[in-house]
Amino acid sequence: MKRILISWLGSQDLAAEEKDELGPIGSILLQSEWPFDELRLLANNWFDQIPRYEAWLNKRLSEQNRTMRINCREAEISSPIDYDGIYDVARDELAGYSLPGNKVTLNLTSGTPAMIATWLLLGKGVFDCDLVQTSRQHGLEKVDLPFDISLEYLKQQDGRLQALASGMPNLDAHFEHIAAVSPAMAQAVSIAKRLAPRDVPVIILGASGTGKEVIANAIHGASLRSGKPFIAVNCGAIPQSLIDSQLFGHKKGAFTGAEETRKGFFEEADSGTLLLDELGELPLEAQVKLLRALQQGEINRVGESKPRKVNVRVIAATHRDLLSMVDDGAFREDLFYRLAVGVIQLPSLKERQDDIDILVDDLMGRINDDATSQPGYQHKTVSDEARQFIKQQSWPGNVRELWTTLLRASIWSDGETIDAETLQAALFQRQQKASAENLNFDVRSGINIHELLDETKRHCILEALKVTAGQRTKAAKLLGLPNHQTLANWMEKLELTEGTGSLEG
Repeated sequence: MKRILISWLGSQDLAAEEKDELGPIGSILLQSEWPFDELRLLANNWFDQIPRYEAWLNKRLSEQNRTMRINCREAEISSPIDYDGIYDVARDELAGYSLPGNKVTLNLTSGTPAMIATWLLLGKGVFDCDLVQTSRQHGLEKVDLPFDISLEYLKQQDGRLQALASGMPNLDAHFEHIAAVSPAMAQAVSIAKRLAPRDVPVIILGASGTGKEVIANAIHGASLRSGKPFIAVNCGAIPQSLIDSQLFGHKKGAFTGAEETRKGFFEEADSGTLLLDELGELPLEAQVKLLRALQQGEINRVGESKPRKVNVRVIAATHRDLLSMVDDGAFREDLFYRLAVGVIQLPSLKERQDDIDILVDDLMGRINDDATSQPGYQHKTVSDEARQFIKQQSWPGNVRELWTTLLRASIWSDGETIDAETLQAALFQRQQKASAENLNFDVRSGINIHELLDETKRHCILEALKVTAGQRTKAAKLLGLPNHQTLANWMEKLELTEGTGSLEG
């Protein structure tokens, strides 16, 4: 009997190969009691990485004296949730290999929930296949389903089927694009994964540019509402006079300019997820109506008295301190606690040093992809010195500021490599203004003002040289000094080493 393992190639497999770990496919091939004769690998992405993965897999197999034939098929599907395309590829594959004399096993661990759900349907409902899964906790396991699964139910409940197959929702596919190596970001993503399959409201807190909408999108994609609309609304961009109309809709003629009846964002997001970005900008009157929509599950269009039922999961996002606003009377306490069932705090970019390299690679990948069709554009990479420069910056605009800076640098760079000087030129330098609020000296017990002034000068000079990669002319400009010679005189008086910085502008 010929034993054949058929599997989608998943991101977990490629990530494991880079770390020289087994991953789902490798674990099944090397930990099963029965050796497989052939591996059929289906790939809808990462085509350039397949030869390397095959070579690594063959090497690991040979180390255990297991040899087999590996065949890879590039699957033409429009997206990872293209049920029609996935079904066609999977059925064609099984029809060709589920033959007398063959024993086919399907891997339920690699691939998206839609791919796994399709294996479940075809593997048990149409073809006589074995189903296996693997995890760090339980190792290799055979999966048995005690009931039939209809296609219609499958399309509506793929999240639940995935939970059945693996013991918990497979959320990695929806969060794998988020760099989360740093402890603060890893914790935020971990909380988001826990909240995703639970149909509860969520508040995402974080400064502008930290990726609040990215996290909200991932939560929606990993939820049971993933096949339904995801509507993102910037509450701060809606004129106050139009908030009710924009959120809840209006009837034709309800007010001047209402020339036709229209749905609001709540109705557009019905059965799906509504992201209310910059929630803290909503006035109190609108907060009352939002609370009613959450509590009663119904809204009133402007100009109508009859309520309409809506089924919406609300994710709120803000850079403001909502609890302080509650204390100040600017935000309703009952609304806050209605929304704050799940709370995710996103760190600033300066708190994510371990994520910088991954973010730079990801952002440059997007920039290069977007510019591929533009005349004369070269694929750009970021030098090690430029990466070090990035890690030294404070990035008040967070990931969004990093992205726009890299985009400008990619345009201004003549060569294929973006160096530190080009990146520095592309970075908007913000002048730090002194503020009495930042001075926290207790003069009651006496102070040495001259030492404090010298210490302040040392700190500012070293920070300016760090930001400018040691270029004294530019550092002097940041400090408000007339020229680099004045800076050099200050450094001499403060006994800062001559090797600190250069005279180049």
